[in-house]
Amino acid sequence: MSELAVQFGPERGLAGIVTEPLHGRAHSALVLVSAGLLPKSGPFRLYAELARRVAGDGVVSLRFDLSGLGDSAPSHSGLSLSARTEHEIRAAIELVLERYRLESVVLGGLCSGAEDSLRSAAADTRVNGVVLIDPFAYRTIGWFARHCLHRGARRALRALGAYEPLKAASEPDRPRAVSYPYMERTEAEPALRKLLARGARAHFVYTAGARERFNHPRQLRAWFPELDLAGRLTLDHFPRLDHTQVLAEDRRVLIEAVARRLRSWG
Repeated sequence: MSELAVQFGPERGLAGIVTEPLHGRAHSALVLVSAGLLPKSGPFRLYAELARRVAGDGVVSLRFDLSGLGDSAPSHSGLSLSARTEHEIRAAIELVLERYRLESVVLGGLCSGAEDSLRSAAADTRVNGVVLIDPFAYRTIGWFARHCLHRGARRALRALGAYEPLKAASEPDRPRAVSYPYMERTEAEPALRKLLARGARAHFVYTAGARERFNHPRQLRAWFPELDLAGRLTLDHFPRLDHTQVLAEDRRVLIEAVARRLRSWG
């Protein structure tokens, strides 16, 4: 693979890194959207490693800093944060479509980057799919039952002195430094409906970071019972992986899962 720095968007104020396959023409593009206040490399360089991995499968990628983050200039557009983010993601899509002859464009990201990807994909018919890592999740009756069983088992093991958490970072009771307001179901369902109506795909990935809202793959269908998923909404659940994949081995697991999904989409 090869990498090059690019500037694009309004007044060329957005900075990004394009990762290209070394041999052959790229058939699809993956645009990675910043997670929160993190720069384009992603948490613990997750985005950089993912971009380099999928280049081996013929996927060109663009990871970039939203305005005011990393190497991108602050925006003076006067737009709201959500409108500005959607405008900047659209500029990223236009960049890859102008530079390459592509069969598909996929948006992806972690947490807020996932939800920004979904919003933009719903509004832009040029997007063929989204990869959503630890986005919104909604508690169900099944979630409560499983959660109670998990906590009961954990307390029993603690009483016996046999409980050893796999990773402190994965513990649901750990206080969070930032509280992110996740997308409400009233926004998520119409966005997914738009994607499915035009034959686009959505892949969800959940880790232990979502345990307080998500603890079983069946929840996905329970959230959207009226949607015809038709195999276009898929999911990977990694309950032992940390939200930001501090460990290199955890990042490899997640990256390979995403790479497999992109390959299956063709």
